[in-house]
Amino acid sequence: MVAAAHAALKARVARINALNVYPVPDGDTGTNMLLTLESVLKETSKKIYPTPRDAATSGARAALMGARGNSGVILSQMLRGACDVLAKKDELDAETFAAAMEGARDRAYASMRAPVEGTMLTVIKDAAAAARSATKIGENIVGVVRAAASEAHASVRRTPELLATLRDAGVVDAGGLGVAVILDGLYSVVSGEKIELSEEDGAAADTPDLAAIAHGGEEAWGYCTEFMVVDFSGDAEEFEDHVHSSGKSVLVVSQSDLVKVHIHTQDPGSIISYGGSFGRLAGVKVDDMEAQVREREPDVSEAEIGVVVASRGAGNRKIFESMGAVVIEGGQGANPSAADFAEAVQKTGAKVVVLLPNNKNIVPTAEQVEGLVDATVHVVPTTSIAGGIAVMIGFDAEGEPDEVAEEMREIAASIRCAEITRAVRDAKVDGRDVTEGAFMGLVDGKLVSISHTVEEAALEVAQGIVADGTDVITLLGGEDMFEGTLGELADKVSALDAGVEVEVRHGGQPMYPLQMVAE
Repeated sequence: MVAAAHAALKARVARINALNVYPVPDGDTGTNMLLTLESVLKETSKKIYPTPRDAATSGARAALMGARGNSGVILSQMLRGACDVLAKKDELDAETFAAAMEGARDRAYASMRAPVEGTMLTVIKDAAAAARSATKIGENIVGVVRAAASEAHASVRRTPELLATLRDAGVVDAGGLGVAVILDGLYSVVSGEKIELSEEDGAAADTPDLAAIAHGGEEAWGYCTEFMVVDFSGDAEEFEDHVHSSGKSVLVVSQSDLVKVHIHTQDPGSIISYGGSFGRLAGVKVDDMEAQVREREPDVSEAEIGVVVASRGAGNRKIFESMGAVVIEGGQGANPSAADFAEAVQKTGAKVVVLLPNNKNIVPTAEQVEGLVDATVHVVPTTSIAGGIAVMIGFDAEGEPDEVAEEMREIAASIRCAEITRAVRDAKVDGRDVTEGAFMGLVDGKLVSISHTVEEAALEVAQGIVADGTDVITLLGGEDMFEGTLGELADKVSALDAGVEVEVRHGGQPMYPLQMVAE
């Protein structure tokens, strides 16, 4: 079923990616969902598990490790919710499928602090309701899956009624379409029928980050606590929920009747005692993280804090590395996974690590990382590469970690970021008509300019930024921006206000010929 869902999504991924509320060439909703499924497929392919719980646990963890972008992270939570149900079942029948759909719905909504309707959340909710209704009238599993898939597509078509941004752009939610297509794949397995997706359903687009996961910066918790529960017996969901509510940096991994727990908590005795009520304790280890920091020798201070950034473009990589960052490839159209971030965190060798996503769609993935590593992680939610470079000014590898992280957050909150990109289709954005090929100037994600050239769009954006007041503007040239053109543009921006310092860097990022940051 995973393979069929993956194949169905792969067949439509290009169409999903090409459709975006903002007509920029960076739509990657489909790719993010596909890579999440691919992670599960690689983990489970050709494997035989002793119990449904073993298979479900393996699949759910693989989904989280491979999740990318908003759509991938939310899909991983849907898969986890479904796996929680499937782990307790011996066979897949109509009732089990409907319950798994409800589990996927509940986990997805629970993972969001502020669920937004008109997104893939709404689609899974409506599909789950249709599946449950089908069981009540006696449908077998074929009928139940068919009902869920059919209602998912209907729900996708209704998403513009729930979100003004979709309605204004004349499109529907691409993440929701991805959910519907996945259900098409499942239907093909249980029915043996070939998937037929109508052009009406295929002509969909996504809403950018409307279901973004927003978590605040997390402080280090006093005690790093690890233990195993052998011969685990009890309500596994209750146990995991309790552990997650008891601290930070939580990781609960189960295999058969063995559960391993890692958690940062202020009260290790309480959580260890709780674990002991579910079975025999083994491998108990408690480390005072704050004491470890205080006891560090001066000659290892350079490992006090590290930083990991997502970036694209050879020039940008050199800039970040020269400032002390570990760089992973990722940005518009190529989002890294949580596992990519976790590996890079380990490379820093630091106990505290700052993550700079440098793209709004990578932020939710970065926020999943702390539960996967033995380090305290601070996510500074930068949304552009130029903004990330500006924030790196506050990085001090030898500074006090919490103070450094806070300084970087303050810089991120004080800057204004702008991007110039080219429309890949006709669209209506923020009430304005954008024609294919036009250059759009975006300031902090808002459309402020529609022009015939990069230079015209950049100057219009710069005029607004200068009028609002700024001391420094940095121009970051992309792969399509010639050095001479960038220099001429810098001179024109300088002429707007002699008191504003203009800096030029050559980053080489794709899709955005120019990024700007005002400080």
